[in-house]
Amino acid sequence: MFLFGEYSARLDAKRRFGLPSALLSLLPEGSRTEFVLQRAPDPCLWLYPLSVWKGELEKIHERVNLFTPEGRNFARLFQSGAQPVSLDTAGRLVLPKSFCDYASIDTDIVLLGMRDRIEIWSQTQYDAWKLQHETHLPEWTQRFLGT
Repeated sequence: MFLFGEYSARLDAKRRFGLPSALLSLLPEGSRTEFVLQRAPDPCLWLYPLSVWKGELEKIHERVNLFTPEGRNFARLFQSGAQPVSLDTAGRLVLPKSFCDYASIDTDIVLLGMRDRIEIWSQTQYDAWKLQHETHLPEWTQRFLGT
């Protein structure tokens, strides 16, 4: 699975939105209805297909020492910040209010395909992030992709 691209969407009054068909088509057939929503370290949300989320949990429990307070605290915070979500019969997802509050999401959102997950940003937050960082693209391209 390799998700990519930038897509716009709009929440309705019940905080529902439809995943764009171009983005959905990048997901494997069995991974298009069940997801896990997670608070991301940036001011956005991560939307994982359920199968990918299970893999993330396996990685955490393989790499994080749960016998240390810091390890337990990380795992606890990471996992408690997640919630299962499913497409409704109209193909929409509902964003819980607490997640919208966390990411400053009101109506207009941006969805970014990020390899194995989808980032969900407030349009305002994303525009500010992009304005701040897009000038670094030539430098980062050289650093991360150059020889």
